[in-house]
Amino acid sequence: MLKIVCAAVLAASVAIPTLGAADDAPDGGEHHWPRPQAIAACKDKSEGDVCTFEGHHGAVSGTCRKAPSGDLACFHPHPHPPGAEN
Repeated sequence: MLKIVCAAVLAASVAIPTLGAADDAPDGGEHHWPRPQAIAACKDKSEGDVCTFEGHHGAVSGTCRKAPSGDLACFHPHPHPPGAEN
């Protein structure tokens, strides 16, 4: 049982930061990661650099990291639940 809990925590710690690259879709639709603004915020930057871009709810600050797509993008340090303000 402990192994299952540890595996679930590990999976969540890997998956949750990925959500930070995009705000909620304005029409409530599907997310598309990373957003072009998040990629543009890390242009000419290196992984780990601080970044900022304009999201649906205002400025989003974060860190440049590799997205699953391979793009370097700006990721918010901790995502918010749907409908929450930044």
